[in-house]
Amino acid sequence: MLNLLGRLLARNRVFLIACALVLGWFQFLLCALVAELDLQSALEQILAFAPPVMRGVVEQALLGGSVQGVLAFGWDHPITHALLTAVAIALAARAIAGEVEGGVIELVLAQPLGRATYLAAHCCFALASLVFVVAAGGLGTVIGQQVFALHTFGSERLLPLLLNALLLQAAVFSLTLLLSAWGREAGRVAAMGVLLAVISYFLNVIATFWPRAAFLQPWSLHSYYEPRAILVRGEFPAAALSALALVTAAALSLSFWRFHRRDLP
Repeated sequence: MLNLLGRLLARNRVFLIACALVLGWFQFLLCALVAELDLQSALEQILAFAPPVMRGVVEQALLGGSVQGVLAFGWDHPITHALLTAVAIALAARAIAGEVEGGVIELVLAQPLGRATYLAAHCCFALASLVFVVAAGGLGTVIGQQVFALHTFGSERLLPLLLNALLLQAAVFSLTLLLSAWGREAGRVAAMGVLLAVISYFLNVIATFWPRAAFLQPWSLHSYYEPRAILVRGEFPAAALSALALVTAAALSLSFWRFHRRDLP
C-alpha cells in the first residue's frame, strides 16, 4: 500500500502543489483587496451600473460590502470551487477508470494487493490531497488577515469553514469515484463529474436567488456549503456537515461494492 501511495504522490504532486499555491494566493490577494479598497464606495459604484435585476444578487453575495462578507464570498467564489473540484474529480477519475484505460490496473493488482486495499489507498490519498489544498487556502486567509491587520475572524470560524469545504469536495470525489467504478475512460468520467458539480452549483444559485426554485436546494451538494453562515454569523452547520458526510459514505460504499465485482480490464 505504501508503494501505491508513493506512486500516487509522484504522479500528482505537481498538480496538487499548483492548486494549493493558486488557492492560497487567491485568498491572500482577496485580503489585500479588502484592505486597500473602500468597500462601501466600491459596492455603491458597482450597484450604480448594475442592472436592477442584478442589484439584489450583488448585495446578497457581498453582504453589503462588509469585510467578513467579501472574504466569505472568496470561499464561495467560482475560482475556489474550480480549484478544489478539479482535485476531487481528477483523483477520482484516475483511480479506476484512468488505470483501466491505461492498462495499468491489472499490473498493480497482480501484486499482493487486494481490491479493497487498492481503492482504500486511493481514497486516503485523495482525502490527504484535499486536506492539503483546503489548508493552503485557509493559510492564505490567515496570513492575509495578519499582514493586512484585518482580524475579522479566528480559528473558531475558519476551522468549521475548512471542514465544510473539505466535506463538500469529499462528496464530489466519492460521487465521481462511483462513476469511475463503472467507467473505462478517465476523460469521460471526469466530464461527467464536472457536469455533476456544475449542475449542483447552479441549482444552488438558482434556488438561492429565485424563491420559486427553492425546492431544488436540497438536491444540490453546494447548498450544504455555507461559508457566509460560518464566517459572518458564526454558525456551525452541523446539519450540512452531516448531510455531506452521509453522501460521501454512501457513494464510497457503492464504489467499493461495484469495484469488487467488476471485471478488469
